[in-house]
Amino acid sequence: MADDGKISSYLFTVEIDGIETARFQKCDGLEAETYVYEIEEGGLNTTTHKFYGRTRYPNLILEKGISDNDELFNWYKETLLEDRKIERKNGSIILKDTENNEIKRWNFFRAFPCRWIGPRLETNLGSEYAVERIEITHEGISVDSN
Repeated sequence: MADDGKISSYLFTVEIDGIETARFQKCDGLEAETYVYEIEEGGLNTTTHKFYGRTRYPNLILEKGISDNDELFNWYKETLLEDRKIERKNGSIILKDTENNEIKRWNFFRAFPCRWIGPRLETNLGSEYAVERIEITHEGISVDSN
């Protein structure tokens, strides 16, 4: 079968300040959107001039099975303290191939966790794993490819 250049999205890890924190099942929010505003010029009735404005980066939402690694939850807990000295960190979402080699890296900057969602616990869920989510807000993304 010919290699069509497509890359699987199921093998990825998360690094915070250069340290791999956990393997996640799901990552949403790798997006950027730049505001575009239009200016109508007097006497020019057929078109408008378009200019770019600020770029907005949605929060990253990471989802993983419950484990004994509480590093990200502890980071979130720090945002709840009364003095609220939030420690901003840089991080990366790293896509890997089946041999654990890095393919692509999305770097995010000046991030801190803003939401944690614990697992849904229910007796009739059968053998489903308990899953927790952490939401991380940040100030930008860059992309590196190997």
